[in-house]
Amino acid sequence: MQIALIGAGPRNLAILDRLIQKNPANHALTINIFDPYPIGGRVWNPYFKNNQTYLMNTYANQVTLFNDIDDAYDNSETAHLTSTLLSWAQTSALGFLNDHPEFPVAYREEIIALISMETYSSRGLMGVYAAWFFETISAATPSNISIRFRQTAVDDLIVANPGFNLITNDGEKFFADEVVYSPGHLDAVLSPAKKDLANFAADQGLHYYPASHPAENDFTALNENDTVLVQGLGLSFFDDLLSLTAAKGGVFLTKDDGSLQYQPSGHEPHLVIGSGSGLPPRSHGFNQKGPSQLYEPRFFTLKHLEKIANENKGHVPYQTFRRILDQELTYKYLINQIRLLADIDDQTREEILDFVKEPTNWPLVNTQYKLSLNTNISWENEANPTRDLTTISAYRTFFVKHLEEDIASAELGNNFSPLSGAYDILRDMRGTVRYLYNHRLFDEDDYQTLLTEFKYFDTQLSVGPPLIRTQQLLALIEAGQITIAGPNFSVSHDTTNFVATDRFGQKYLGSAFIEARLGRINFQSANSPLIKSLRQQGLITGDNRITNTDGTSLLSNTIKVDSVTNTVIDHNDNYVTGFFIAGIPLEGQQWFTTVIPRPHVKTIIFAESAKIVDAILYK
Repeated sequence: MQIALIGAGPRNLAILDRLIQKNPANHALTINIFDPYPIGGRVWNPYFKNNQTYLMNTYANQVTLFNDIDDAYDNSETAHLTSTLLSWAQTSALGFLNDHPEFPVAYREEIIALISMETYSSRGLMGVYAAWFFETISAATPSNISIRFRQTAVDDLIVANPGFNLITNDGEKFFADEVVYSPGHLDAVLSPAKKDLANFAADQGLHYYPASHPAENDFTALNENDTVLVQGLGLSFFDDLLSLTAAKGGVFLTKDDGSLQYQPSGHEPHLVIGSGSGLPPRSHGFNQKGPSQLYEPRFFTLKHLEKIANENKGHVPYQTFRRILDQELTYKYLINQIRLLADIDDQTREEILDFVKEPTNWPLVNTQYKLSLNTNISWENEANPTRDLTTISAYRTFFVKHLEEDIASAELGNNFSPLSGAYDILRDMRGTVRYLYNHRLFDEDDYQTLLTEFKYFDTQLSVGPPLIRTQQLLALIEAGQITIAGPNFSVSHDTTNFVATDRFGQKYLGSAFIEARLGRINFQSANSPLIKSLRQQGLITGDNRITNTDGTSLLSNTIKVDSVTNTVIDHNDNYVTGFFIAGIPLEGQQWFTTVIPRPHVKTIIFAESAKIVDAILYK
């Protein structure tokens, strides 16, 4: 059997590992892996210089590539069996790097500092780990399996009935019986509005950086004579921030109190920052969790939610879902406040913890035990706290205070901090949300709310940057390197400058404009020769299984696949047998696909690989 894996990122590496594990001993396999970037894929490319300093957004002890989906869920006995990025860095990494001098020397220096569960790896080191992983599993592959990595892009795929013919961008042709396509984030064709910005920048000698992978941005042309409008305050923003400051020669210094101070080089451009919401997402708390340690919910359990669905014609009403989720967040918030109380004995603490297991006791706990706990928190306000601010001066004061409070909360840790600990359980409970979403246990009308309101809520509270990045942002503001714009930040141009406006009617002029985000997930506008060909052939189509109230398809930008096997469904609603798509192009059909594998928690990437490999090997 000939198998083609298009894309060499974590998803297809998980599928490769699974194929090696599950292929029968008497069954010959030839596996060709295609990617124009090195093993690990575009995001983790260790040869991008920026990736030597850009951080992953997951702690190194919570990252693995070894597919452990068959292992029983276990937080103690088996957790040590799966190699993590951290354990690799502490054991095999130096020897591998010594054997592979092609990797930059920066990674040899990094592994010396990657010593504890509180540390993040650089994105590039993740790419080195992926290369080691590929070499390790390839070396252990039995003789009936042949593996070949081809560092080239596949530009076309044609159905051969049976099988498929693949054509690479250098004109080579390959045959495959089965194909798995996992491309990750794809750049988009510029819209007419974006083309206008690009043409304007070219005509005026200005600089425009459309949405793309931040590690590939080249800001060498920007200097102290530029004012840069930066739209977007998410994870890509923090990457760009580093390239526009420290990469220009500035230095972050640690003060006696542990906070940071920025010492400019004098070559940094001035930055005007803003976004639709106006605030960056909350920082990840200082890590206090082991590789597979997940919060065990008291209220937001799958059993409880499935019971509600059974009582409501197979669906969980969105408002009920949010009420129970908020209840769980409040419970975690309360018990962490109680655990931090300094002036009570252990017996009393346990008594209070037992008392608050019942939500009806929450309004009574302060009176009962003479405490001053915050028992009435609005999680909606935590996600969007600026709605009542009416002036830019008040907003800027709030922005700085918000960062200071977020830093103080995150320093208490992702398990024990009242707020940051509560935010972190949104990550831990994401599997339950994903199950409800993917199994269509919500009313059809609620899916639009989930993809807008709840997606924003979840992102703002649980998809933030490493703590160090928020500390750096605050230091840059204090050093005068940044002007804070208000919410509803939008950018256009006049005859000579880029022009930004915000909710407060402020106007900002810039000589450069950066869209600090990845391209939107939309296969209809993807700037990919393969996607364009598949679309033109009718082999891929938008998912039309959920409709908006106006009758339009909610998921028209998401590629339609079978929800069980990930087999592609074409424009005639026929299955393209043997053709599978995994990961980010399915965002919307599946919940939250932008993940990195974590050991022993049945991560979605490993679960997805299991069902695809079963479909390939056991037809």
